[in-house]
Amino acid sequence: MGHRILVVDDSPLSRILLKEMLTSLGHQVVGEAQSGEECLASYKELQPELVTLDISLPDMDGLTVLRELRAISPQARAVLVSGNDQKRVLEQAKLLKAPLVCKPFSPADLEKAVVQACS
Repeated sequence: MGHRILVVDDSPLSRILLKEMLTSLGHQVVGEAQSGEECLASYKELQPELVTLDISLPDMDGLTVLRELRAISPQARAVLVSGNDQKRVLEQAKLLKAPLVCKPFSPADLEKAVVQACS
């Protein structure tokens, strides 16, 4: 059973790749955002089941966005996406109970993180 997902990344190419991977895995991408502010507005409007959330956004980092999402909706679920595996990011992802996938990742890595986030 697929999930309704909001894809958040400032890179158009990354959004395309994520959308294609998620769709091929049976999920429905209900929207896209390229900044933290767009993510928060889209989340309120679209009410997705899950957000794929890039750590590095132009206006705020993904960890801050996730905290704000959970202030809006405590049950908000996210898969964090990062271009690196900095120790700080890994520790924060664990504290926020959000799986982290590091670029480049495979569809299998992404699906594993989606399942983990939604369970």
